[in-house]
Amino acid sequence: MSLLGLPIVWGWLGLGLLLIVTEMALAPGSYLLWIGLAALGMAAIASVTTLSISAELTLFGVLALASGVLGWVVYGRRAVDDAAQELHDPARTLLGKVVIIATAIENGIGQAQIGDSVWRVSGPDMAAGSKARIVSVDGATLVVVPG
Repeated sequence: MSLLGLPIVWGWLGLGLLLIVTEMALAPGSYLLWIGLAALGMAAIASVTTLSISAELTLFGVLALASGVLGWVVYGRRAVDDAAQELHDPARTLLGKVVIIATAIENGIGQAQIGDSVWRVSGPDMAAGSKARIVSVDGATLVVVPG
């Protein structure tokens, strides 16, 4: 079978490479890579056997679906294991940290200096300059205890 005078294997090979290059250049993280791999698989199959165009398209659909599921599994596993997940989560990065109270906690509310920023804190009344330990995060407010 031929496509524009070339063996069909070149069509599948070209489609696969085009999809993979498009994924890398324009749409990283999409599923074009996996569909491109299915097209490369079809190029390999077309190089060893002759199928009708309907059989090739059906087999390509099955391969694309299977490689898409494989991609979903790979991308899903990567997201769960991603160490950067907790990078900007104050509940995970600040818990247990000892801070200095910048503005006295009066009536349960005050401020604490953390690095180069000042955070709103809640907890028992404490004088400015006291040390406090962060025990939880309530929205944008850090809950502290003397510490």
